[in-house]
Amino acid sequence: MISLILLPLIIAVLGLMPRMSRHIAVISASLMLLQLPVAVWICLPAFRGQTVVAGNFAVDGVGAVFTIITTLVALAAMLQAALQLPAERLTEHKTSDKAYCGFFSLSALFLIAMYAVPLSQHLGVIWMAIEATTLMSAPLVYYHRSRSSLEATWKYLLLCSVGIAFALFGTVMLFASQHSFNGESMMLADLTAHAKQLDPKLLSLGFIFCLLGYGTKAGIFPLHNWLPDAHSEAPAPSSAMLSGSLLNCALVAIWRLSQLMAAAGQADLVRDLLVPAGAITVIAASLMLVRQHDLKRMLAYSSVEHIGLLTLAIGIGSTPLFMLHAFNHSIIKVALFLMAGSILHVYGTKQLSKLGGLLKSSPLWGAVLMLAGFAIAGSPPFGTFISEWLLLRDTLSAGEVAATVTVIVGLTITFIAITTHLGKVVFGIERPLVHGTPQRSWAYVPVCLLVLSLLAGVAIAPNVMSRLVMLAQLGGAR
Repeated sequence: MISLILLPLIIAVLGLMPRMSRHIAVISASLMLLQLPVAVWICLPAFRGQTVVAGNFAVDGVGAVFTIITTLVALAAMLQAALQLPAERLTEHKTSDKAYCGFFSLSALFLIAMYAVPLSQHLGVIWMAIEATTLMSAPLVYYHRSRSSLEATWKYLLLCSVGIAFALFGTVMLFASQHSFNGESMMLADLTAHAKQLDPKLLSLGFIFCLLGYGTKAGIFPLHNWLPDAHSEAPAPSSAMLSGSLLNCALVAIWRLSQLMAAAGQADLVRDLLVPAGAITVIAASLMLVRQHDLKRMLAYSSVEHIGLLTLAIGIGSTPLFMLHAFNHSIIKVALFLMAGSILHVYGTKQLSKLGGLLKSSPLWGAVLMLAGFAIAGSPPFGTFISEWLLLRDTLSAGEVAATVTVIVGLTITFIAITTHLGKVVFGIERPLVHGTPQRSWAYVPVCLLVLSLLAGVAIAPNVMSRLVMLAQLGGAR
């Protein structure tokens, strides 16, 4: 566990020194390149069917998968930040050395907090880690120091603080549900072992309050109101981490609690709450996508839609698809947010009506944006198509016909909305560039993520699914 946080801690300490402003971006990107093999090495036992326990933390199947996803997202964000943020400082955003270095320091601390969520086996530590993610990421939203970013930051803090208060109350109820046998443990393993002895009413209320709290953090409709503003105003690397990693953390917390509920014989309550919530989130987000006028807000609402799909996967008890779709969504959404940040820089605006002709300005940027748009809309042969198709199949097999139909309608609307909006950006009337010309190097990280999504789509085979099932069972899935 110390090895996992050592390199991010070094970045965090270096970021406290404003005199490091000339080198902090390259150092952070280099250390994150080393962080990926470290994370893989730590998670390797889980992929071999072993769980490594360290106090309140454990590297189990689900924890390992989301640790790898989080590391990939942070790596991509840091690499792009090293390319993009120095150029921003020379043009529209005159960021001070202290704020610039602070970005890398806070991003590293944000990463450490996100690591703690999927690896924690203690309800109190999960709650504290999710609260820490809010405190570490809020200043990142305010990075540009604009009026709109300040408003988005306060909205993010207020709404998520209210949500996390609900989650705290729910956690207290879960602890109190042990009164029948005088239990005093907050460890998930202990609670699961005595699940049948827990007070069913307190257990149910605790889960509902935790769902409201962590659902706010995840962006489940109608608890999503902070998400479009925060993702839109944060710099592109921060938006990528918020969408590609932070939302997953809250969903992992909900997933762990759903496993406790299943062990206590209350899987029906989980299903009755999460299946409709997931389907409604998908259809609501798809409708909001239709009338979007801001590129980054459009991507944020796309994240809400995929949160609905992941919530649905938890609701029907399909842990392998929950992990698979989280991976597919994270890598392609990060690619889109990073491309959006580059487009925003050269055009000087996020307004879709003022963007156009990207394919003429930069054929590489235009091709990457359009392919990534098809991928996030669930088109073959990308990984999102496979995981969405399998999720629809399992939802229908579970007898949730209404939810299946609702999601199909939502996915259809989403496909039309995203391809229409991005089609205008790529093929529309050519708009003047404000800050230089598109640089090919700024598309390299999104291209790598796009290739990874493509490989995820063509590599799905029975042996891959069986490995996901093994990881799910290692994480305690029932």
